[in-house]
Amino acid sequence: MDWRRAKSVLIVSFLALNIVLGYQLWTEWRERLNTAVDWTSLPPETLQVMKEKNIQVDDNARIPTDTPNMRQLTYTFKQRGGGDALEDRKPISPAPETRVIFSEEQFALALGGVIPDLADYSYDQQGSKEGVYFVFNRKEGLWPMFDIRLKLYYSDQKIKGFTQDIVTVKPASGAKEQQVLSATKALAKVIEQNLPSGSVIKEIKLGYHGEIFDDAEAQVTEPSWRVLLENSDEVYYVNAISAEVTTEKGDAAAGRT
Repeated sequence: MDWRRAKSVLIVSFLALNIVLGYQLWTEWRERLNTAVDWTSLPPETLQVMKEKNIQVDDNARIPTDTPNMRQLTYTFKQRGGGDALEDRKPISPAPETRVIFSEEQFALALGGVIPDLADYSYDQQGSKEGVYFVFNRKEGLWPMFDIRLKLYYSDQKIKGFTQDIVTVKPASGAKEQQVLSATKALAKVIEQNLPSGSVIKEIKLGYHGEIFDDAEAQVTEPSWRVLLENSDEVYYVNAISAEVTTEKGDAAAGRT
């Protein structure tokens, strides 16, 4: 065997492997950098208000940099999920062995034949209530509709029932897309004008939100930033077009019960 040649091949192979691994790490780092920034990116005047009011941002919270073009949505209900009372829940029997912590594939396999349109909902970790239920939001494109939810109730490590909002989103019909307000500007406004002293921000997330009117057939929801706080059921929504701020009480910050 030509050891000198084998040694050269090994060196080149390891070098190539290191380049590939380095490129992957750099790509992941660049993607993170492009999709989120930390709270220090807020304007100096906002940081000063945070200091004066002792407002903090959770270590795991990130400020998204997305400013996509979005439009107002109109939708109608096909089914309303109801509240959290036992009589409102649809039982799942026998309860699937999801072990509560599940992969997307396991979840679809266990419940895809039970829950309608399951693929149209995305997991809302911050809106879920530990030990009681998971929350999933209906998706429109890439973005969640915060008020349209699927709740999975569990105990003893098994999902035993659910409630679900099912809607039909209407065609655009002339609604124009507009670039949304940045998360930094939305968060700055909430901090400076709305948050009480001592607040800890745990999430800011882009989606759709709008008041639901029981006596109206057609409902309207608009691009909005949702701001959630630690240890608070107060939910702040910043309209991502007009910058208007609204607040709601919501169990586990789900926005509507």
